[in-house]
Amino acid sequence: MIEVAEIRLTWLPLRNGTYCAMLGRHEVAFVMKRETMSDWAWRISHCNGTNNTGFHYEPTLEGAKSAVLAGVQEWFRQAGFR
Repeated sequence: MIEVAEIRLTWLPLRNGTYCAMLGRHEVAFVMKRETMSDWAWRISHCNGTNNTGFHYEPTLEGAKSAVLAGVQEWFRQAGFR
């Protein structure tokens, strides 16, 4: 069984400072640079079963990527994985 801590995301650069997080062949999140601010917006989608379309914000790209990974891992924990 895969441990939650072993979950890794692949980040694909799209365009204009936007990245897509992939879990295998599945899109699970997006991170994008906000044009008028100096921070990064991120949203998990297609993964956690919610219709949450709101964004969260982090001051750095690495912080946003870490927040996405933590959110995906938490969803798997809630789904019963260790």
